[in-house]
Amino acid sequence: MKRFIALAACLLLAGALFAQPQGNKPSEEQRKKEFERIQSEKIAFITQELDLSPEEAQVFWPVYNQCWKEAMSTHKEMMDAFGEFRREKADALSEAELEKKVDAYIAANRTTNLVMSEWYPKFKKVLPIRKVAKLYQAEEAFQQRMIHNLRKHGQKPPQEK
Repeated sequence: MKRFIALAACLLLAGALFAQPQGNKPSEEQRKKEFERIQSEKIAFITQELDLSPEEAQVFWPVYNQCWKEAMSTHKEMMDAFGEFRREKADALSEAELEKKVDAYIAANRTTNLVMSEWYPKFKKVLPIRKVAKLYQAEEAFQQRMIHNLRKHGQKPPQEK
């Protein structure tokens, strides 16, 4: 589960990492284009790995997209909460303030994991169990591919920074 969260972080930040010229921040348009490219690549990869029939794809993708949207929303909340006590900020907080920020992060992390665990029964309703298993395998393989591409371009994956 945590590996999938790391994938989400990779996908969100990969656009910025790939499109970023040395020393310059990418534009919002560049980030959006790169994110869309990665999403298209992910869809093609998953479709191929699952060998979805047209009928399966028609019912699977709306469920997957809704789950992904929920996961990205909760993941953003979790990362925002984490940002509240990053290294330099944590030093400036009192013990009570720091505890409150960490508690918020843990709560957001719990919500993200809950959303992720809710995917499984939804996927089982629209796909045979073998394809559900292949989905999780494909997610893992795509994450590894993204990490490899980041390293190949001389950049660390977001979770290693």
